[in-house]
Amino acid sequence: MSRRDGLRFRGVRSRLLAPVFAALLAAAAAGCRPPEVLPPYATGEAPKPDVLLGAAAPKVSALQVPVAKIRLGRAPSGNLMFLAQKPGRFSGQIQIAGHEFVSLAFNERGYTLRNVAADNLPAGFFAGPPADCAIQRLLGVPFAARELVSLVLGGAPVLAPPYEVVAQSWDPRHGHEVLRLRAPGYEQELRFAFVDGTWWPAGGTLWQRRADGELARLWSLLHEELHPVDGTVLPRRTRLAGPSTRRQDLVIITYGAQTVDPDLGGSSAAAGDDDAGWEDEDTASPPSAGEGDGGDGDASPQPVPGDTSAAPPPAPAETAIPPQFTLDGAGLAPRGELCR
Repeated sequence: MSRRDGLRFRGVRSRLLAPVFAALLAAAAAGCRPPEVLPPYATGEAPKPDVLLGAAAPKVSALQVPVAKIRLGRAPSGNLMFLAQKPGRFSGQIQIAGHEFVSLAFNERGYTLRNVAADNLPAGFFAGPPADCAIQRLLGVPFAARELVSLVLGGAPVLAPPYEVVAQSWDPRHGHEVLRLRAPGYEQELRFAFVDGTWWPAGGTLWQRRADGELARLWSLLHEELHPVDGTVLPRRTRLAGPSTRRQDLVIITYGAQTVDPDLGGSSAAAGDDDAGWEDEDTASPPSAGEGDGGDGDASPQPVPGDTSAAPPPAPAETAIPPQFTLDGAGLAPRGELCR
């Protein structure tokens, strides 16, 4: 066979084998792709948006995770332990090689943060009034305190009303019912999984509408491997991402043990929406002598029994905050407020 005939033969063989290789590659790709998940409802019987929105909130009031794995940005993988109580209390610590890396606690009165080795913050002890920037500086994700608590309790933060539902569809790849919301300046996608006959939050994404009309992502979360735990359903893993699209900025939490509604020492009642104030009840100044009696030391006349108009209702007792949700600065230099 001449060299020209050999080249012609190889060309014919290549043309004949190309479709075969293409078919094999397509079959291999199809084999690697997970099968599509069918919706758990008949056509035309999708869950109502109100049902899904009602399922977005966490179903437990508190959660303790004594052991979990976390990968925070470019830092090495560490051990995470945390305690969370809705609506807005959290205390967590990341350890690397058995040593404290960084710790964060916050409640309705403020936050405390111990940074031992995280390179995105100065080392030291930070404390201040309620400020969501402490969460953003640590995680790189712009979550508010209540949003972070909601998601670690297995929920999904939802846009504040007013908003409108603009779309609803089934995602066969992930097996999620997807709800799309729109509010002035924002859009949000919420995901729900059907587990044990009930819809549970499986993630979401929040976008902000820029001046040019384009949407810019603020954060995204995905709850994976939802499983029953003590009468509720929680994820085995949660993925968090902020505005950055870089893979190294992804936060991944893989949960170990999960204790639902742990004993918080007799102070398990969650704070109400009206709880506020940075001043601690133990350090608040007591009323001075004569305060409230006109300054002359004479007590005000007692109201006539039965005259309820003269007796103001007692002020509601301030909710005690369990000590677990406050850190001290032992061994670290005081740095003041992080959010200045």
